[in-house]
Amino acid sequence: MTMKALRLSNARLGEEIEQFLVDYLKEKGIETKGTYQRALRTFEEYYARAKAWFQFRTEDVEQYKKYLMEEKKLSQVSVSTYLTALRRLLDYFVAQGLLEENPAKKVKGNRRPTAHTAGTLTEAEVQKLLSVIPTEKLQDHRDYLIIRLMLEAAVRVHEIVKANVEDLKKFSTHYVLFVQAKGKKAKDDTVEVPLALGQEIEAYLERRQGVQPTSPLFVSNSHRVSNVRLTTRALHYRVMHWLHAAGIHRANLSPHSLQHTAAKLWIERDKLSIDEVKRKMRHGLISTTKIYTGETATLNNPTLSQQSIA
Repeated sequence: MTMKALRLSNARLGEEIEQFLVDYLKEKGIETKGTYQRALRTFEEYYARAKAWFQFRTEDVEQYKKYLMEEKKLSQVSVSTYLTALRRLLDYFVAQGLLEENPAKKVKGNRRPTAHTAGTLTEAEVQKLLSVIPTEKLQDHRDYLIIRLMLEAAVRVHEIVKANVEDLKKFSTHYVLFVQAKGKKAKDDTVEVPLALGQEIEAYLERRQGVQPTSPLFVSNSHRVSNVRLTTRALHYRVMHWLHAAGIHRANLSPHSLQHTAAKLWIERDKLSIDEVKRKMRHGLISTTKIYTGETATLNNPTLSQQSIA
């Protein structure tokens, strides 16, 4: 069956995208919204160049995928993510009667990587990293606790930035941090924080002045900006600063590497089961966790990464 061609003006496409974003993303979190907006902005720019021949057919979407790979040089995961955004948009077109069927459904995303691109630290490097961070200054004490949260509880960067004082709850044997997971609007996910680490976070909070339940869990202490929520950019800078101070220099290391290191240590050092690591990492699929164990042969070839949009 030959698909019916669809031609839209640039202005009409822009209007349809705007309406789709309003309708589809109203229940989505801020990260998901940002991802869709970036992906569809790229498609809108591409369409403006290709409008003379782009008719929303499968072969046209294939050409767009080729553009993302060869001209934009996006990673495999990003290509899959951008195609997912387009696929959802064209589902919306079908619902609106603009298309009879979705041409993007026949265009597969790239295979997800079978190993994480972010590097990990060895156990010795973890000890070295923690040993170089002094805790006398409030700012350094904050950094030490943030890095420990990432290494010991696999808390993600955006979750740390959004955390408030009231999100940390004490129990008899441990603490729990309520976090806003990626794509969510509410802090309805939980992370188990070791008792000793939770107690040290409370000691850090006692050093700060005017702390309220709704205050950010971690704040900036720079000369220019003080007692305001720490930004993602600032957190990234501080983590990389301490990695370099510890003499740990590798191109594939980033703050995200610390969460990967947590999983690696749970498996190799603590001998936790794959199911337990999956729970602690809050993975949706066991195949995601198996990447840390080298069980890549068991992956059943999903086209989208866990970090892709849904």
